[in-house]
Amino acid sequence: MLLELSGITKRFKNGSQYTNILEKLDLRIHEGESVAIKGKSGCGKTTLLNILGGLLPFEEGEMFFNGTNISKLTANEIAEYRRKNVAFVTQNFHLLDDRNVFNNIALPLQYLGMPKNQIKSEIEKTLYELEIEHTIKRSISTLSGGERQRVAIARAIIKKPSILLADEPTGSLDEETEESILNIFDMLHQRGMTLVIVTHDDSVSSRCQNLYELHHKKLAPLGHRSKTNYQRSIFI
Repeated sequence: MLLELSGITKRFKNGSQYTNILEKLDLRIHEGESVAIKGKSGCGKTTLLNILGGLLPFEEGEMFFNGTNISKLTANEIAEYRRKNVAFVTQNFHLLDDRNVFNNIALPLQYLGMPKNQIKSEIEKTLYELEIEHTIKRSISTLSGGERQRVAIARAIIKKPSILLADEPTGSLDEETEESILNIFDMLHQRGMTLVIVTHDDSVSSRCQNLYELHHKKLAPLGHRSKTNYQRSIFI
């Protein structure tokens, strides 16, 4: 078991009142699994993703990663868990406009202390695989939406994380560009990466192995697909 949530309750303060966003929620994610989480806007999908990524604490329950109880770790140890094991891709890309493509992607490897020559080699290889090697020196402002999302994916996967968390990763893209990004996620999953994707889009969730709906503060399973049923070409 790669990641397990047991009895997770998360609440936020609203004035003098506290509101539970998640309540005694359970989730088990195996290594190499792809998971889609659907739900209405404001139901807590992003909150759940941030808990999985070690960005948000929770009031009740436990979270285990490879058998380690994340709930018992110090703030520095949780930051280390996040730095080494987790990567995020979001709808709005969250790229640094004052850095070019190379320097955006280099950041995670610099934090890991990788030598400069190795960083260069890893970035060139990753950009080639994502078919955007021509962007390596370009500024972020000159990129299309699809190129920006590929750069964001490159930055996420460059450190070879144990789990990739994606929050509406195609929400701001047109249909053709969405398909090309989903093909990249297919490719990553076929290579064994664990994926958790928050989405409201059926065309996105249908590509995942296991589908859940976040409803009434808990997760309800909606279905399972075998890995071979949705293999597609890597790129269109």
